[in-house]
Amino acid sequence: MGNQVFLINPDGTTTEVFSEGSIKDVLKSDECYVLVADELRKVFLWKGLESNVRSKFIGAKRSQEIRGQVGMHYAVVPQDEGDEDPDFIKLIGGKTESGIAKEIKAHEAPAKPKGPPVPAVHPLREKDPFGIPEPAAGMNIAGSKDRISQNTGPLYRGDESFSTLMQDQTHINFEEIMQKLEEIKMPDGFERELIIIGNHAYSVVEKVQTFLGEKQVTKEISKVGSVPEGIYFAEDYSPRILSENGKILAIEFLKRIGQPTDAKIEYKSKKEILKDQIKTQLEGK
Repeated sequence: MGNQVFLINPDGTTTEVFSEGSIKDVLKSDECYVLVADELRKVFLWKGLESNVRSKFIGAKRSQEIRGQVGMHYAVVPQDEGDEDPDFIKLIGGKTESGIAKEIKAHEAPAKPKGPPVPAVHPLREKDPFGIPEPAAGMNIAGSKDRISQNTGPLYRGDESFSTLMQDQTHINFEEIMQKLEEIKMPDGFERELIIIGNHAYSVVEKVQTFLGEKQVTKEISKVGSVPEGIYFAEDYSPRILSENGKILAIEFLKRIGQPTDAKIEYKSKKEILKDQIKTQLEGK
């Protein structure tokens, strides 16, 4: 696919930009752009120094939509002009000219006021004439005693509860969970697109290989390198949960791949759907 550059328009649309030379030559400081790097599997959101808040907000939304087009295994990486990553600078062909600081000359420095220096504090207030007050016998004013005398035991740091919380995450066997998922029959008309196991996300990637002039397409599970922050609504996806011994092992997001137009749609009650699910699970065992 190569690299693609999209300009963020004020009306919320995008326009693909083409450059005969380096990509940096088409980047303007008062605009925002979305760059798709196929080799790096990244979607960059480049924000110019003089770009407005509206363009940055629209760019954040459009970069996520473009990521949805190229694949969930692509990572969205924001870039501010003048603070770009080395991979991005190499991608666009060097640093942009904007954002370079200038020297401050002697005549530009603020002039110092004439006359004797003015003290920051009044001379009579430099020293407290009354000194530090001492608490009465048997009283403990906050800060008057050291921590050793105030606390008879160690401070609670939450290590025990935190280790218990993270205990489930340390015993995740990816290969074993994937084997269980493969043994479960895929519903008709659906295909697996995204899997969440523990704190990691995995996407299904299609790889095309050519052998003796014939193309062979294989699907592999690839770990998503960087999961962007935010709230996402899985529209047009059907989640499927794999649980065992009271614990959730994995969550699959299934995508409908099509349905024959002449297919007869059956409407079932919740009771019938539950019976079918129990029957499927028993047959799988």
